[in-house]
Amino acid sequence: MVRSNSRGSEEATNRHLPPTLEASAEVYYAFSYFNDALFGGKLPDVLISYTRQKNVLGHFFPKRFERSDGTLCHEVALNPLFLGLRPLRDSLSTLVHEQYHVWRHDFGPLNRRGGRGSNGYHDQVWAEKMESIGLSPSDTGLPGGKKTGHRMSHVIIDGSPFDIAWRALLDTGFQINWHDRVNLTGLHAGGDDDGDQPDPQKKDRIKFSCPECGLNAWAKPSALLECADCERLMLAAGSSLPVAR
Repeated sequence: MVRSNSRGSEEATNRHLPPTLEASAEVYYAFSYFNDALFGGKLPDVLISYTRQKNVLGHFFPKRFERSDGTLCHEVALNPLFLGLRPLRDSLSTLVHEQYHVWRHDFGPLNRRGGRGSNGYHDQVWAEKMESIGLSPSDTGLPGGKKTGHRMSHVIIDGSPFDIAWRALLDTGFQINWHDRVNLTGLHAGGDDDGDQPDPQKKDRIKFSCPECGLNAWAKPSALLECADCERLMLAAGSSLPVAR
């Protein structure tokens, strides 16, 4: 019988993969998990990346990448700015939102033009499929919003197939360890903000509001603020809800 070295095992447990490998492996694992749980394993592999596009939680681009041998691959991207600000369930729902774009492009029925939807547009076929697993499309991110269009978020339905699947994933100890560095107020760590209380009279500050309860705050235009009570991202005056594409 070979006995393990407890000290060596502990050191191995505390040893992490290099950041690039760990970050990509975690998101790819979640993609594969939901592919099996919600799509029957039908979705093709994609190239997963990050995007910092303003007010975008994630996006899908069909056949965006090409390998040296001519193989084409879809791209699915998440925004790391929001991974640290949103609950894990919300971030994973954005990933599944994008996976439904993959499904729409590769397996959905043809539309009137003979295609399977246009890039960036959320059509009725996509919306109905999303609804069937418990992600109800909404252009406002709240119940009752429009279900189709270019800019689209969704509402997670409690007890739905997605809700059950993500809870089962959470029970395995899964987490996304890497995200953009933000502090509790949502301002970028290492930035030039002096930490003073927001002053609405300063010209370099703008108003942010919580779309849920209406709480207001003032900060630099580049800030990412979250309402602690509602756990919702606060919106800059005149802006719209960050969406998945």
